[in-house]
Amino acid sequence: MKYVYRNILLYVLLALMLVISACGTSGPTPSPSASSAPATTTKASDAPQSQGEKAVYVGIVNAPITVNQINDQGDSASDNVIALINDSLLDLNEKFEFLPKLAKSVETKDNQTFTVKLDPAAKWNDGKPFTTADVAFTLQTALHPKVETNFKLNFIEGVNEAGKLAEGKTEISGLKIIDEKTFEVKTKTPIDPLIFKERFGTKVFFLPQHILKDVASEQLATHPYFQKPDVTIGAFKFANFAKGQYVEVAKNTNYYRDVAKLDKIFIKVLPATNLVAQLQTGEIQLNSVPVGLIPITDYEKVKGFSNVELVSGNPSVPPEIFFNTEKISDPKVRQAIAYALNRNLIVDQLLKGQGEIIDGGIPSYHPYYNKDIPKYTYDPDKAKKLLQEAKWDTNKPIQFLIPVGNKIREQAADILVQNLTAIGLKVDVQKFDFATLIQKVRKGEYDITIFTRDFYIEPSSYFTGFKSDNASNITKYKSPIADELITKGETESDPAKRKDIYNKLQDTLHQDLPSIAVYSEKRLLAVTKNVIVGKPLDIGMFNNVNQWDLKK
Repeated sequence: MKYVYRNILLYVLLALMLVISACGTSGPTPSPSASSAPATTTKASDAPQSQGEKAVYVGIVNAPITVNQINDQGDSASDNVIALINDSLLDLNEKFEFLPKLAKSVETKDNQTFTVKLDPAAKWNDGKPFTTADVAFTLQTALHPKVETNFKLNFIEGVNEAGKLAEGKTEISGLKIIDEKTFEVKTKTPIDPLIFKERFGTKVFFLPQHILKDVASEQLATHPYFQKPDVTIGAFKFANFAKGQYVEVAKNTNYYRDVAKLDKIFIKVLPATNLVAQLQTGEIQLNSVPVGLIPITDYEKVKGFSNVELVSGNPSVPPEIFFNTEKISDPKVRQAIAYALNRNLIVDQLLKGQGEIIDGGIPSYHPYYNKDIPKYTYDPDKAKKLLQEAKWDTNKPIQFLIPVGNKIREQAADILVQNLTAIGLKVDVQKFDFATLIQKVRKGEYDITIFTRDFYIEPSSYFTGFKSDNASNITKYKSPIADELITKGETESDPAKRKDIYNKLQDTLHQDLPSIAVYSEKRLLAVTKNVIVGKPLDIGMFNNVNQWDLKK
C-alpha cells in the first residue's frame, strides 16, 4: 500500500507541476528590461538522468533554438545538436585538416569541377541507403527561393549571388549526378578548394528524400519533421527536445561507421554558475564551446576539482560589436566608439590575462589573420574629438542590444557601456536571449550589438556578410571597394594571391569599421575524469562522437 500511495502522490505532484508550468509560459515575451537570463534556463536540472545506460551530459549556457539541419539560424547552440544527429561530407579538425565522413573523397583537377564519391556504406538511421538522390534533393530544396537556409553556396554554377535558384528554376546547372554514389559540382569560376571543402563539405547537412520528397517548398519550414527529425544520418538520433532545458539524443544502431559506445548524450542548458557546480558533482561531464563557456573567474576553482581535467584552448573567435551602419553611418563615429573601449581592462580584469585584443573577427592563430594592422587603442580624448568632427548629437540614444547567457560577455558589455557613457554618449541597453536578439538584428532594429561568430578555416566565410547585396548583411554596410575585394577573394584560387586580397580587405574593414572585436579569450575546456574518450575542442568536438566512452 505504501508503494501505491507513494506513486499516486508522485503523479499528483507531477500534474500540479505541469499545470504550473503551463500557466507560467502563457504570458507575453519578456520586455528588454526583464530578467537578464531567460527563465527556461533555470530548469536545466530537469534533464532526465540515465538509469543503467551509458550517457554523457554536455553543459551549455545558451539554449538551442532549432534542430533544422538546413537552417541553423546562425545559432551555435543548435549546431551542437545538429552535429550529433547529422554527418557532413567532411570533418575539420584542430590541425585544419579535412577528413572523410559521408564522402570517401573530394577531388578536383582544375579547382572548378569537384568530384565527390560517397561512402558506399552510408545509410539513414532507418536503414535506407544515402545516395546522390539525397544530395540533389537537399540542394534543390535548400536553394529554392522560398526556403530559408544557412547554406552559403553562391559559388555554385546555376545559383545567384544570394546562393539561390532563380524563381521558377528547379535544377542546378552546376550539379551533375554521375551515379548513386558519385556527383560533381561545378563552380562559376575556379576557387580555392578550401571554399568548397568547408562551405559545402563541412557546413551542408542533408535531407532524406524518401521522407520529404512530397512536401511543397512553401510548407517545408512548418513540416513536423523539422520539430522532430527522426530520420537522419549521424552517430546519434533525435530522442527529445525540451526547449530551453535539454536535448536528448540516442545511439543510432544503424550507423554506417562504428556504432556509438554511448547509449545517450544530453545537451543540458545551464546558467554558468550551475555549469561549474555540476561539473564538480558529475551531473555534467564536459562543457562545449562557444556556447558552454566556463567563466575565467572560475579557473582556479575548476582547476581544483579532483574529478575534472581543465585546459585552456586557443585564443577564440572574438565577441564583436556590430554596427548598424544605416543608423551610425559616419565611420568617424564608429571609430570614436572603438577608441572609447577599454579592452585592456576587460582582458586584464575579467579574463585574468587569459586573452588578447584583436580588432577583426578572425582569431590571431588563423592563417589569414592580418597581423600588420595597427589596433585601435584606448583613447577617450581622441574618441570625443572624432564625435565632435562628425557632429554627432550626444543626446541621441544609442540602442545597444546584448545577448544574455554568457556571463563574461555580459560583464564585458557593462564595461563597454561605461566607456561609451564616459565620452558623452547616451546608451539604451536592451538584453535578450540570443534567438530574440538575432531576429531584431536581422530586422535592423538596433544601433549596435555584440555577439560571437563561429570559427571558419575558409576566410571568405568571415567576410561575405559584409557584402552590400548579401541577404545576411546585418550591418547594412556598403562599400564598392570591399565588395570588389570580397568577390576577388571568393573567386581567386591561388592561396598567395588570396592572402594578399584578404589582407587588403581586412585593412578596408578596419578603416570603415562595420564591426570591431572586443576580446579574444582562451576558453576553458573541462571534462570529468570518468570520460575515457571525448572532450571539448575549439574545432571538431563531435567529429568522432561515436568513439566517446565512459569508464564502467
